[in-house]
Formats: sequence, C-alpha cells, structure tokens
Amino acid sequence: MVFNGISRVFDLTDEQQYDTIGQFWDEIASVYGLENLQGLGYAWQGNTLFYAIGLKDGDIEGYNVRISLPDDGWETVKGQTDCLKAMYDKIYQNGRLQYEIEMFYEDGTCEISYYRI
Repeated sequence: MVFNGISRVFDLTDEQQYDTIGQFWDEIASVYGLENLQGLGYAWQGNTLFYAIGLKDGDIEGYNVRISLPDDGWETVKGQTDCLKAMYDKIYQNGRLQYEIEMFYEDGTCEISYYRI
C-alpha cells in the first residue's frame, strides 16, 4: 500500500499535537471533506511526529510525501473522536508504533489503524 499526502511535523510536548493536528485536519477537510481523508502518523523522533493527510481514494493535490506501507499486520480500533486521547493511551500500553492511520467521520466517530514496530 502506498500513502501520498501533505506532510507536516508536529510537536508532541504536553500533548499539543491533538490541537495542532486537529487544525491541520480542519484546513484540509475544508477543501476535500472530512470523510474523504485519512491521516498518517509516522517517523516519531524525540518530541516530534511527522503526520500526513491524504485522500482515501486517489492522490491529494500538492502531496509532498509518498510512503510505502505494509499491506498486512495492522490492528484497527473504532470509537468516539472526543475520546481520541484515551484510545491512544490504550494503544500505546503495548508499545511504540511505526505507523498510524486515522479516519474521522461527521457523526463524531473515528477509526485508527496502527502498525506496531
């Protein structure tokens, strides 16, 4: 599987990534619509995270990253977007991740697929 997206780097200090990545989502969703997008977290380095947003189908205009992802070995959880931090707390109890793919829906739910190192 290949992910093409618009990538930015986010600071993880004091869990501020929830707000800043949320703003990134708002910006891109205003153009493409929330449910047409997926976000990819990758390349954690110290207190930073590389995060890209791309289309579920096709290539997002102006993409600046192309990442080959594993086809198998992903785990998926679903829940309420307002419980995102708790969902990640539970996921990280079993160790670090190599990749995470997020999808958000207008009804306030979300889906996280993750690939552990």
